[in-house]
Amino acid sequence: MTRANYYSNEPKRAEPEKIDDLLGAIIEQAGASADLGASRLVASWDGLVADRWRGRSRPIGVRDQTLLVEVPDGADASILRYDTADLLRRISARFGPDLVRAVRFRVEGDRRGGKP
Repeated sequence: MTRANYYSNEPKRAEPEKIDDLLGAIIEQAGASADLGASRLVASWDGLVADRWRGRSRPIGVRDQTLLVEVPDGADASILRYDTADLLRRISARFGPDLVRAVRFRVEGDRRGGKP
């Protein structure tokens, strides 16, 4: 018995891609969009943050969904720590919920990046 050949208007399917090629492309795209979001966050800092943060803080960057913010001294870090939830809401509203999930403070001159 012979099988019938059916013709359709559907385009021929492309050759299957290797899974490692697909994963590499996905990871590249995700990394690029995160870098772009972090750059936009840093560039729009003064328009994003509440008045209390302006002049007292400077965003350094985002790594592993943690925003590093530089402050002049430990007292400013203590004050701004109370506003962290509001800052995270603002960032999430503007850039989506996956860019930043935590905030760390670094006192100027302290290159360890930890909490003062």
